[in-house]
Amino acid sequence: MSHPIWPVVTENLAEQLSAAQGGIVHPAQLLPYLPLSLELIEQTLDELASSDRVEKQRTDGRTAYIFKESLNKAPHHFAPRHCVYSNEPLDDNALTAITPDIRETIEAELANLAANDTWPAQAVWQHELIYLAANLPEPVSTSSIAGHSRLPFKRAEAHLKTLQLSGTLQLDAALNTWTLPPLRYPRTVYSRHDSYIRQFPGAIKEEFEVRLTKGLALSLIVLLLCLMLAVVARIPFPLVFFGGLICAAFVFLKILKSPPQPIPEI
Repeated sequence: MSHPIWPVVTENLAEQLSAAQGGIVHPAQLLPYLPLSLELIEQTLDELASSDRVEKQRTDGRTAYIFKESLNKAPHHFAPRHCVYSNEPLDDNALTAITPDIRETIEAELANLAANDTWPAQAVWQHELIYLAANLPEPVSTSSIAGHSRLPFKRAEAHLKTLQLSGTLQLDAALNTWTLPPLRYPRTVYSRHDSYIRQFPGAIKEEFEVRLTKGLALSLIVLLLCLMLAVVARIPFPLVFFGGLICAAFVFLKILKSPPQPIPEI
């Protein structure tokens, strides 16, 4: 049985990216290149950190991996011309580090992994919030991120706190603004990753729960309004009740089956 290549691609990408950044790489900086969750990235890099070549550190509240062999290299712009796995030439106009064939292989492996792993449930909101934090005009506040996110404010705020605790994002408590390590995450790249991740049921579980709660709440409001109408207008109760049930069911199904709203253009 062949071993999956996505961990090797993650290792190679992290090593080459660190060489362009003076030997330091942060897990979030790999997200624009691979549709992985932060947990899968850190799991792979943690294995590297068990060797003498790589060291895991917490610097200024951020998790970083230090590739010692690259510490003395001069920083430069990271724009790979060849695939980090196959060494085949890459398209100069695309923000990528792997060829389409390697991407297809990785996506097939991640699809198999999703059958027994909950990585899509984390990856979908991690990519969304990192994309927003990287592209919104500074200063990036909780309100600005939540205002553009598909998540309700409280859930977006809770996920941002999780990213802070994991060392992915840094919070300036006095200004309530968020910063992350330098990275480019264009909308076209994010949309491709998001579309791939959201094909798995686990990725839309949280969004489904939000729609379910909203649908039930609005349906209950419709029923209460119908009951009030029966009392005030003295309309026969059975007529109002069954009419209210039909209206409530229509509202519930409409909300439940509504397509996900795209993130606004930034």
